[in-house]
Amino acid sequence: MTEQPSRLPSFDELKIMALEQPQALENLRTLLIAELIASAPECRRRRLEGLAFVIEAERRKAHNPMQACIKISRMMLDSLVELNASLDLRRPSPTEQPPTATVIPFGKHRRSLQ
Repeated sequence: MTEQPSRLPSFDELKIMALEQPQALENLRTLLIAELIASAPECRRRRLEGLAFVIEAERRKAHNPMQACIKISRMMLDSLVELNASLDLRRPSPTEQPPTATVIPFGKHRRSLQ
């Protein structure tokens, strides 16, 4: 029998939790992340656990919640830019060398068309 995922409270409930029960909100956040990772395919779990670890480290290093939000948003933007660059087949990646060609100059002698 599979367990039902935890219910995400409404915005208003989350707001009240943040103001009155911050530890309960933190516990819910931790639980929801763990449930999401556990529900992912096995081949994705290690990557998700690593990502959760990096995000948590950024949260702990931040001096306040706003700084944590900005740092994590930058991480997401950087990841999106990297994904976009990898999908853009028209541009070479930064590690690729641009294609080269040998240019053969025209000679000074022309054949006349008679």
